[in-house]
Amino acid sequence: MPRITESTGDFFAAPQNSVLIHACNCRGVWGSGVALEFKKRYRQAFEVYHEECHTPSSEFHQKSLLGTALLIPPQDEDLTTTADEGHWIACLFTSVDYGKKVSSELVILESTKKAMADLQKKMKFWKAKGQEFGDLWAVRINSGKFGVPWGRTKRILEQCGMDIKVVAPASKVIDVMGEGKQASKGTSDTDKIADAPEQATLLDSANGGPVMERTSRDTNNISKKRKERKEASTLHESQASDKVSEDRVKSSKRRKEKKHDSSKDESRLRKKAKGKTLESSSEPI
Repeated sequence: MPRITESTGDFFAAPQNSVLIHACNCRGVWGSGVALEFKKRYRQAFEVYHEECHTPSSEFHQKSLLGTALLIPPQDEDLTTTADEGHWIACLFTSVDYGKKVSSELVILESTKKAMADLQKKMKFWKAKGQEFGDLWAVRINSGKFGVPWGRTKRILEQCGMDIKVVAPASKVIDVMGEGKQASKGTSDTDKIADAPEQATLLDSANGGPVMERTSRDTNNISKKRKERKEASTLHESQASDKVSEDRVKSSKRRKEKKHDSSKDESRLRKKAKGKTLESSSEPI
């Protein structure tokens, strides 16, 4: 039965001919986190990935890559020795953009599911040509710069029907359950992440820094601040509404007073005109 196994260690120390899986954007950029580490170690593979994203270099083409996988064979320029078989690199296109423009969590998870299915098809194609693959290795994809809780992506991988070894450096698996304890080899903390992704501080295995700190305390603080902002906004709207109502009452009162004064003036003018008419009619001819 296919399964996802987790451990700590050096992801790039995978045996030769292994398939290294990581999540990518569709813009042809490996600029930070684990992607940058891939770029440093596999420069020619990066050129293959970059060319895939820019042939042609159009918005339509790049967006069409979302939910697909690029399987890059070991490149001669990336091999350290002539006897080195190298690594296959599987790029899962799970977000169109990167940085502040990264796709939504829902899009990323759905794209991950589709990309894994596409990866299976491409591996089947190579196997039909006589190619043999080693084990599938992966980082905690999507949990780094894309900011998706690892537990949610893990559930997607569990449904893909493939054996995958997920590796994370021991120094990066910290505060798993928000208790300030560092995870170590032999513990089952990594298994707890899938059950409580919202409470875990998750780190990508090679992204070099925290990307998601969702402890219960942080969540409560965020909720409290949102509530305060909402209350302040409601109070402001209420005060503004009261002021508008007050202004309307004053305006209506002024119009009534003006209309009353105008009526009084007209009445005086009519009386004055009537008096002059009576005086004129009483004069001798």
